[in-house]
Amino acid sequence: MMAIISVQQHFKQSPEQVFAVLGTHAGLGECFAPLQVTRIQDSADTHHPDGVGSVRKMGIGSVTPVYEQITEYEPNKFIEYVLINNPLIKHHVGRLIFTPEGSGTLLNYTIELEGKIPGSGHILLAGIKLGLVKGLKKLAKTI
Repeated sequence: MMAIISVQQHFKQSPEQVFAVLGTHAGLGECFAPLQVTRIQDSADTHHPDGVGSVRKMGIGSVTPVYEQITEYEPNKFIEYVLINNPLIKHHVGRLIFTPEGSGTLLNYTIELEGKIPGSGHILLAGIKLGLVKGLKKLAKTI
């Protein structure tokens, strides 16, 4: 069964400023520390190495990492990624939508997840949501 979460965060900064952090794999690592995020494959677009086709490795310490691939990338507006090569996850898609809001930005971060074990998606997303809310609130105060 598919589980879905949606987190919204308001930023005082413009979409360009927020995207400058969340639109890069390194920026995600800063936002969601202690999560370590490393780009292991560049996009074919040399102007946007973290764009479509790029792959990031994400993990904490010695825990088995996960890999995500960017499937859509529109600077300052939209990012979509999928989890790849994970034996426990059947479906995982994340979407970040950056919407201008006055002089700031409304970020809508949605994740769809279906685990291979029935009911596991809801459990996994509960933990992910806690990390997203904490990291995005921290980012909103620091950029």
